[in-house]
Amino acid sequence: MNRWNILGIAFYGVEGRRRLIGFDPDKVNVITGASGTGKSAIIEAIDYCLGSSKCDLPFFVRGHAEAVAIHWALGESHLIVGRKIPKAGSGTSRMFVRTGRNLSLPQTEDGLEGPTTRDAAREMIERCFGIAGTDDPSAQGKAEQGRATVRDVTPYLFLSGDVIISKTTLLHDMNRPEKVRDIKATMPYFLGAVNQESVLAARRLRQLEAALGRIERQAKALERSQGLLTQRSMALLSRAAGVGLTSSPSPDASDEFLIRQLRNVSNNTQTGIETAGGELELLEDERQQLVIDLQNLREKRRALKRTLQDAAGYETAVSGQAHKLNLIQHLSLEDGKCPVCEAENLAGRAMAEQIRKSLSIVAEEVLSVDVTRPRLADQSGQVEAAILSKSGRLREVEVQIADLLSQFEDSVRSGSLLEERARIVGRIDEFLETTAQDYAVPTTNITALEAEIAQLRDKVDPDAKRERLRDAESLVSNFTTEMLADLPTEVPATGARAVFSATPNLSLIEPQQRSVLALAEIGSDQNYLAIHLSLAFALQKLFETIKAPVPGVLVIDQISRPYYPEGGGEKLLKDMASDSDRQAMQRIVRFLFEETARRAGLQVILIEHAYLHEDADYVAAVKGRWTPETGEKLIPSDWPARS
Repeated sequence: MNRWNILGIAFYGVEGRRRLIGFDPDKVNVITGASGTGKSAIIEAIDYCLGSSKCDLPFFVRGHAEAVAIHWALGESHLIVGRKIPKAGSGTSRMFVRTGRNLSLPQTEDGLEGPTTRDAAREMIERCFGIAGTDDPSAQGKAEQGRATVRDVTPYLFLSGDVIISKTTLLHDMNRPEKVRDIKATMPYFLGAVNQESVLAARRLRQLEAALGRIERQAKALERSQGLLTQRSMALLSRAAGVGLTSSPSPDASDEFLIRQLRNVSNNTQTGIETAGGELELLEDERQQLVIDLQNLREKRRALKRTLQDAAGYETAVSGQAHKLNLIQHLSLEDGKCPVCEAENLAGRAMAEQIRKSLSIVAEEVLSVDVTRPRLADQSGQVEAAILSKSGRLREVEVQIADLLSQFEDSVRSGSLLEERARIVGRIDEFLETTAQDYAVPTTNITALEAEIAQLRDKVDPDAKRERLRDAESLVSNFTTEMLADLPTEVPATGARAVFSATPNLSLIEPQQRSVLALAEIGSDQNYLAIHLSLAFALQKLFETIKAPVPGVLVIDQISRPYYPEGGGEKLLKDMASDSDRQAMQRIVRFLFEETARRAGLQVILIEHAYLHEDADYVAAVKGRWTPETGEKLIPSDWPARS
């Protein structure tokens, strides 16, 4: 035996009662009998001990049994999983798990060992079955799509009554919407196309690719729209300045400074009318000072002009006098003689001295004019420049005052300044909360992100996954087609080829016109029985081939459904309506025994109304015959009800 099989199922009742059903590994085991004896509860018991969140055991079982345990075996390695049964409601969280060699089911419920929680029990079962990845802390729990757990093996273990002849449901639990997603997501793992590590890597890759996409989109949006951010910020600040909330924005300010200025406006709660004209008052004060300064400068300019004019006239007069006095420069004034008669006398010397003094005074006046005139001209130029600057600023101030007055008038006309301020602050808040944050430069290390994505892509290798999945689908299709030919069918299934996909889906290509038929189109309970049986055994054959972590157990609920009416007591071959039905039933039974014998480690548990005493293998495989005549059933009638 090289796959996990079930050695026994035990139900524990009050007062130390135990109901044990034993099974042979690697063989067909049959539980046959009448309706209402609890045969179908075997599937619910196994499922419940595989960690189901619900308890679907029948009312009678829940009312008389307090616990149930399943004894699994793989060679000498054993696993016993027990669980408390609730009288009503959902499943209990208390479970028992024990592993070891050559274990046996305890005689009483108190003998169950290894109490633990449901989640911990599931992890222990997964490790035993070989569902890898549970040692990774990031893989704990079923937080990501595609990571398989023990709850995902049940579609391959059970052919329940609501599935075996269904024309719409392909596998167990696929008629439950909450299970379909997990079955689809984990099927590639069980088919050998991926492992748990690559599932986790694929999930991480999807997350990182989405994150990188967002960063790249943000960067492109930032590059395209940075100019728009500046424009909107300037517009909002200008409007805020117009109602006295802030100063006018500088055209050279950076986006960061503009956003900071907007946040200051948003955080400023002073919106009183008394401060609304703050900037207007400052501008008016500046305007008045500029007017005074210009008046003073213009007065100074007029004084300088008069001074320059006077200096020019004085310079002309002095220059004329100097020119006239230069005529006597040829006179000798230094030899002590009279400059007129050249006689040496006191009068002549006094005249020469007077002339010399006059010439000195005129020379000094000429020099003074030459020095003063450039200074006056420079001062005049400075005054003119100051007048020009002050005049320009006065025009700017008057324009700003006019703009503010216009805005104030508009604000008054629209309601009030307070209302206008509130509207502007509201627009600024909205801008900061929505638009502005979209322009934040990403801080993520894109290089490291891209490097991790590249490594994960190498690990995930989607092309290899597709090829492995396609190969598994092809194998299952071929196995199903071969087995379908061994089972009784009707047209169009007779001689048809099965096509399986891991979506999961199965269709048939009928042999006459090569038409592709969906499951719902095939028709006939006999065909649906043959299709479900062949697919279930085909999957088990693949699991054996690839050593998938799926137990070698297949529990089948009534292969006789197309041939007997539902309900009632035990059925015999002679109870069938026609020879063809009896032959079909015998052919199906032969298929079960022969296919089970071909599969190493495959155990079949068949739940049946039919008792085929004509088939020696069938009779030998019976592990329970629950009929009114034998008085046997799943829970004995003499068990007392739970208190």
